Amino acid sequence: MSMEETSTAAPSQPPAGRSLLGTLGIGIALFGLMLGAQLLGPVLGCAVMPGALPYCGSAAATAGGEAPAPRARRVRPPQYVPLDPPLVVTFQDGQTLRFLQVAVEVMAREDRVVGAFNTHSPVIRNNLLMLLGSPTLEQLISREGKEELRLAALAEVQKILTEQTGDPGIEDLFFTSFVVQ
Repeated sequence: MSMEETSTAAPSQPPAGRSLLGTLGIGIALFGLMLGAQLLGPVLGCAVMPGALPYCGSAAATAGGEAPAPRARRVRPPQYVPLDPPLVVTFQDGQTLRFLQVAVEVMAREDRVVGAFNTHSPVIRNNLLMLLGSPTLEQLISREGKEELRLAALAEVQKILTEQTGDPGIEDLFFTSFVVQ
């Protein structure tokens, strides 16, 4: 073999450094494409399908110059608090003395409201006893009369808590037992 044959064969194989740079360049290019897809994908997704992606609403509102909608408050689960012991009142039905026993539970969602209800339960019991002694027998045995009484009791509890704490707090009131004798 001559020198000329050796020199012509050598240029056909790439030098070792060039193949490393080529591989590194391809890796950098692929990384750049993946990074671009990660950054531009959500933007293009919101532009093409704004309703399909959960995070598009607030971004679309701020891009349009509108303020984003405030986040809805997470609603706490209800807490049911009994007013123990049950309330017992007497009332006159003609010449007959009758008894009414009512078990009451209130619904609140915050611990501070439950605490305020328990703190002011003597006043609440007093006012509910006065309220429960005033209806007639006909009112107490009809569904409409019981519902009116329940709503009046709720309003009374909310009034007391508003006077004492500045917040009615109690969302609802239920009669869990209602016995007329």
